[in-house]
Amino acid sequence: MNQSNYPYVVVITGGIATGKSEASKYLRELGYTVLDCDLIVHNGYEKDNYLYKILVDTFSEVILDDDKYIDRQKLGKIVLSDNEKLNKLNSLVHKYVVDELLNGIKNTVDKLIFLDIPLMFEQKEALDNMGLKYDEIWLIYVSEETQKQRLEQRANKENKDLEQTLTIIKKQMPIEEKKTLADKVINNERSIDDLRKDILKLTQNLR
Repeated sequence: MNQSNYPYVVVITGGIATGKSEASKYLRELGYTVLDCDLIVHNGYEKDNYLYKILVDTFSEVILDDDKYIDRQKLGKIVLSDNEKLNKLNSLVHKYVVDELLNGIKNTVDKLIFLDIPLMFEQKEALDNMGLKYDEIWLIYVSEETQKQRLEQRANKENKDLEQTLTIIKKQMPIEEKKTLADKVINNERSIDDLRKDILKLTQNLR
């Protein structure tokens, strides 16, 4: 895919509680551009943003709160009880995210750029069909057992329901399956310093 006037594009992905956010944070500290899908969606929901306007046009102002901001709980209730509306929401959000990623890639002057896509493998076919191009996929990996331990610690710390939190793992592609699909696997079972050393080595090899 890589062309002389096109940056080398690396997707960073993982599963919940694998440390993907820490990896992206370190890449930014190294000076790299990281386009974060979660942040793109978050910004898109802000009042008068392009995605905001599309969602209001599609689902009407019943999804807004008293201050005219999108109420995610209201929107969730509408789409979770209707598969057609859920598919429509996902389609609109995915297209918006991919357009933002493509614009970010097109407008960068960097030779190397990273895309933080949490559910890359779960959504790969749709993303590919919408024209997203990339050169490598890096997986931030920990075992499912470690995922569960970290989620338990997080749930206790944030006073959240553990069982509800653990269902997120079940909804995602098994981490061991993702491991077989990635171009590079970064083991995050060790310390943050070890994670950073592995990432630094990989970026140096790409230069």
